[in-house]
Amino acid sequence: MTSGEKLVAFLLYFALFGFLLWLPAWLFKKAWQSWIGYVRGDFYAKQKYKLLEMRIPRGLAKSPLSMEVFLHALYQPSGEGTWYDKFWKGQTKSWFTLEMVSIEGRVRFFIWTKENFVDIIKTQLFSQFPDIEIIGDDEASEDYARQINYDAGTHKATCAEIQKKNGGHYPIRTYEGFNLHKDPKEEFKVDPITPVLEYLGSLGNGEQAWIQIGLRVPSKETEKDLPADKEKRKAARKEKKIPWYKTKELVDWTDAAKEEIKKLTKRDQKFEDGKGPTAAEMKFTKEEEEKIAAVDRQMAKVAFETNIRVVYVAKKDNFNAAHSAGILGTFKQYNTVNLNSFEVKTPNVSYPWQDKGGKKVEFDKRNIFLQYQARAFFYPQFLPIGGREGDSPKDFWLSSKHVPGKPFIMNTEELATIYHFPGDVARTPTINRVEAKKGEAPSNLPI
Repeated sequence: MTSGEKLVAFLLYFALFGFLLWLPAWLFKKAWQSWIGYVRGDFYAKQKYKLLEMRIPRGLAKSPLSMEVFLHALYQPSGEGTWYDKFWKGQTKSWFTLEMVSIEGRVRFFIWTKENFVDIIKTQLFSQFPDIEIIGDDEASEDYARQINYDAGTHKATCAEIQKKNGGHYPIRTYEGFNLHKDPKEEFKVDPITPVLEYLGSLGNGEQAWIQIGLRVPSKETEKDLPADKEKRKAARKEKKIPWYKTKELVDWTDAAKEEIKKLTKRDQKFEDGKGPTAAEMKFTKEEEEKIAAVDRQMAKVAFETNIRVVYVAKKDNFNAAHSAGILGTFKQYNTVNLNSFEVKTPNVSYPWQDKGGKKVEFDKRNIFLQYQARAFFYPQFLPIGGREGDSPKDFWLSSKHVPGKPFIMNTEELATIYHFPGDVARTPTINRVEAKKGEAPSNLPI
């Protein structure tokens, strides 16, 4: 056997050995994924969900702080208590969606939830907004999102996901930045939600626009490299009980926030010969001071993992290009230059030849649309369709191909800024309001 033949034989044996070594691990991984998919799918199929609609009274003069107080009721960390719950029963943490919708210009507010949270949500909403009406829990109501069977042959749509541009520990511009926490009179309010409502109210016949905010309790699912230094890595393994074979640790969003504060305050800097920083080196710029205060404030409030989807859809004859583009700019007023802003992720390609005929873009658009209809967030095993007339295995296959964007952190103050019930400062005439304000009967009525 020549040297060349020996080398070829060695490479073939090496490849075969590597394959046999790798194959069981690969099969185990696939079997585990299939099992998790099965038990979670079975768990989700047994749950019941409700879509609650809130009708707002005229004369509502509450600041977004009231909505922020309510949002604490959606902080539900239970569901993944033990390995038995998680890997045998398929249980996961619950999530909720906050929705602002325009049906031909009629503006409506919704909350989607598991049925067992309906009473909690109603109680907490009434505690902050005693005069609102809530329908959907005990009345026959239809899901607006399920009323459209999207077909590219008859409809045109704009579907997108909205994310934070920078890390979740940096806030957007919140209602406090607009001085709404001071409860000014209606005529002096500058409410950032009014541009959103005006856009939604401007839609015409045959047009619909949907905004959906999915949220759940944050998880430690972000991987962070262990320290490169051997002694520090050993200490970190011991302190956090990390197995010897793992090179990363799971952290939550507050770890990133604390690291950012260290950088901003220059606590992470090293100085030689035991010399510390000079007064000039420790002096912060105004922008640095604002960032430190903002990150500190962000960590001081309850936070959620969040995803945001937007959809504009209309039949081809009713499609309005300006309204289609308009839904992508509805959150611009919350952006800041030095802290955080929203960026839009739309299905598109860089060059025309990458998607001849537009099939790829249409494919991704349909996936987002179907997942919006299902309120499918956070867990791929939450089947995005089911129970609709005309659903098929092809629909499931299509929708399962789109993986939602990575969740980002928003605290209650930020969420209450982009989703709250407007007062009379919002002049949009088509907001679905209670026609008459409810009140108790006078105490001096004759019996």
